Amino acid sequence: MQTQFWIGLKGGPNLTKANPTQFYSTFEGVDFVDSELEKEYDDFKTLGSQVGLEFVFYHKGFSIAFFPNYSRFNFTYHNSYTYESVSNPDDMVILNYDQKNHLEYIDLPLMFKYDILQEKIRPFVQVGAYYSRLLNANKEIQIENNDIASGAVRPYQPEAIIVGAKDIFIGSSFGVTAGVGVHYDPGNVRLSFDINYRYGLNNIANASNRYSDNRLAASGDAMDDLTIDNISMNVGVFFPMRFISKNFNSDF
Repeated sequence: MQTQFWIGLKGGPNLTKANPTQFYSTFEGVDFVDSELEKEYDDFKTLGSQVGLEFVFYHKGFSIAFFPNYSRFNFTYHNSYTYESVSNPDDMVILNYDQKNHLEYIDLPLMFKYDILQEKIRPFVQVGAYYSRLLNANKEIQIENNDIASGAVRPYQPEAIIVGAKDIFIGSSFGVTAGVGVHYDPGNVRLSFDINYRYGLNNIANASNRYSDNRLAASGDAMDDLTIDNISMNVGVFFPMRFISKNFNSDF
């Protein structure tokens, strides 16, 4: 057990935060400031998931782990536009937009781990980096129309707009990651649980295709420049690739 190879299956939920670095809109301010067009982002609210195989080389408390996986990240933001009559301020139309973004990646994280204890229950820390390739993306826009000018007493919600959005994101993402976890070795198998924070380093929006979809542009939407952070939790089961006898004592 001083040197061991492990292979395991693990996965779990994740939560994503989008970090806008530059705001964009299909509208341009004339008698108002552009900051009024900024979107409101939800942080770590929409659940996603990841699942994959992890390959681990362990030697005397230190490990190198490669975790290729399929990940689905979701984040949301909101914007609102008000059209108001100059002659009668009570005549107005308020449009509220809820924008849901769904991204699917193949993730390739490489992690360095250290087991704090060398016993049956083994807490560990880990740091590393990741590179991801975009598989697919789509956007769902839900609109709430409050037409006060027409005397409507209830908001009207037209059918949601759902579009493929792969072209408005670039094909890759990369960043750094760190986390903590614990292994449990009951015998010839290892169970694990870990929590990780991923910090994105690159802008994932495709600037050249920012206004390419007419349905999104007509709803006043243009993708901001942004990076994404992520909190993920994983449970896993691992199997040793080198033989362990039935007399193995994991406390040794």
